[in-house]
Amino acid sequence: MDRRESILKYISKSQAGIEIGPWFSPIAPKRDGYQCLVLDVFDTATLRERASKDPNVHQSLIANIEEVDLIGSSTKIGELIGARGQRNAFDYIVSSHNFEHLPNPIRFLRGCAEALKPEGMLSMAIPDRRGCFDYLRPVTRLSEWIQAFIDERERPTPAQNFDSREAFAHINDGAKTSFAFVRATPPATVEADLDLERLYADWQLRSSNGDENYYDAHCSVFTPASFELLIRDVGFLRLAPFDVVEIVDAGCEFHAHLRLCEPGHGANPADYRHVRNELLHRIQDEAAETSHAWQSQKMESEIERVLSNDTIEAAHARIRELEQSIYVLRRSTTWRATEPLRRGVSMLRALRGKER
Repeated sequence: MDRRESILKYISKSQAGIEIGPWFSPIAPKRDGYQCLVLDVFDTATLRERASKDPNVHQSLIANIEEVDLIGSSTKIGELIGARGQRNAFDYIVSSHNFEHLPNPIRFLRGCAEALKPEGMLSMAIPDRRGCFDYLRPVTRLSEWIQAFIDERERPTPAQNFDSREAFAHINDGAKTSFAFVRATPPATVEADLDLERLYADWQLRSSNGDENYYDAHCSVFTPASFELLIRDVGFLRLAPFDVVEIVDAGCEFHAHLRLCEPGHGANPADYRHVRNELLHRIQDEAAETSHAWQSQKMESEIERVLSNDTIEAAHARIRELEQSIYVLRRSTTWRATEPLRRGVSMLRALRGKER
């Protein structure tokens, strides 16, 4: 199953749907037979003009931009659909890499509930902090979503904009710098620039000038378990009536499939205390993946597996791979964490020496 098939797993062409902000890469395009309205903050002409001026968008992709049917913020999807007299008229809503930008996720979810038919699907591709420039940021907490909802927030706050920039991560492996991540990137190669003074000055200037411009940011940061906990918690509090059908780990992103349920239905299961604690522990496990210690332990386990199960020839190949990993980790200040790896490589070398 490829990426598009995974996102559209619970969606068919015969159903009525809405796609949010597809720009030049729609997931459920009308040209392929999907009965899907497009929602975007810009109209079609503006999107095409912006794409034509963007050096990162190949000109051949401009033709993929579809006619925009609903113009406005996705946070106001309920109001936009209500104005068309189409409440509870849609089978699905789909989006890719939009949800993390929303300043008011609970309002968005409630709006989706107004747009969808009973048991309608909300399917989204969402970046995983372990595989993008949010690598060094903590996951979003429930209190942040609740505060945004209480404040009726319609744009990222200065604090969210600051957070998204002061820990903006990139990979520096000694040969090149890249903003493209893969999961299990060695933590020692991930860093953020020291830009605090400029960012703080920008914050002060915007505050003093009463700047009301919209500055985009990743307002929320997720791993699969942290996202699931947020959705289940807002359901438990009866703030948004969605149940988690499936969350698919897709490497640098995950695909979340949520089903609209009746208000209160399944929101307070008898075992929710157990479910919630399991998710809280899974969040800790996911966070560990980006730590030096976790990766060192993982490699030490691999060494032990090689020593106990693999042939001598396979051990020779693993020596080269592990030596490269140690070279990368040596650049880190946590050199002590590589001790198990250095000890393991010494064991492998000794084994090779005995063979000779």
